[in-house]
Amino acid sequence: MALINFKLRHPDNIFPWGDAPDTSMHWFGLTDGEYWLDLNKATLYEYTNEVLSGDVNASHYVDYQIIRLIEDWTSIFESIAEPIPDAFYAIARNNDHLYKFYGAVQKWLDNLSEDPSIDIDTYYDRYDKTIEWIYSRTLTAMHLTSGPGISFFRNRNNISIVWKADHQTENNIPVWTAQNGEIEMEYEMFIHEIEDFGNRFFQAMDTQVQIAVEKDWGTTHINKERLIQEQQERKDEFQKKLAVLKSEPTKHTDWDLINSLITKMFS
Repeated sequence: MALINFKLRHPDNIFPWGDAPDTSMHWFGLTDGEYWLDLNKATLYEYTNEVLSGDVNASHYVDYQIIRLIEDWTSIFESIAEPIPDAFYAIARNNDHLYKFYGAVQKWLDNLSEDPSIDIDTYYDRYDKTIEWIYSRTLTAMHLTSGPGISFFRNRNNISIVWKADHQTENNIPVWTAQNGEIEMEYEMFIHEIEDFGNRFFQAMDTQVQIAVEKDWGTTHINKERLIQEQQERKDEFQKKLAVLKSEPTKHTDWDLINSLITKMFS
């Protein structure tokens, strides 16, 4: 089973964007489908049966434009490519340790904010620098209700994938089957999985675009020539982003500064 999985919805089953008679279809819309991550011991972006309330027509996986996952994920590739030091990896590779650290830094800021004599803005920069190494490596899903957070921490030839998906509804119903957890894999294997996903996705989109070009969309506006152009542009852009993971890191975090800030916080 691949790490990253998806199913595209057939163009005949994708609703055009807008309200009739002013409807349109475009490349982004054609990426409509389902996606999920198989991490062996957990499936991310998979909804619980309880939250679906027995709706047999509801998808068990995230039902959204798949390109949104790609855009969000590739935007943090530069950070993922930069290895983190052993001491930070010891924190990051374990879900409990990671979020205890995160919580401690947050509590430090909260305690300061309760003191009316302190200008909290002068401390926020320190707070932000202390946790930037975490959130810059975290894939969020702001477009989803209770979207999980998935963090990627590279250390030498390994990468740890740590996720927080213990969200609940107002009625205390778990949203995601994955809950919280972590796995570790070889960094080269991670790159292979990303590259394999890209190949499968854009091959599937080749077919998707061809179907859309041959389809009669009626009154729905669609620029078929632009579809073909954007398909190639998106392929090229993905390859550029993939190269970031394969190349020498371009991001260089000041780990000594972060260490000193942590020491000041908790001394």
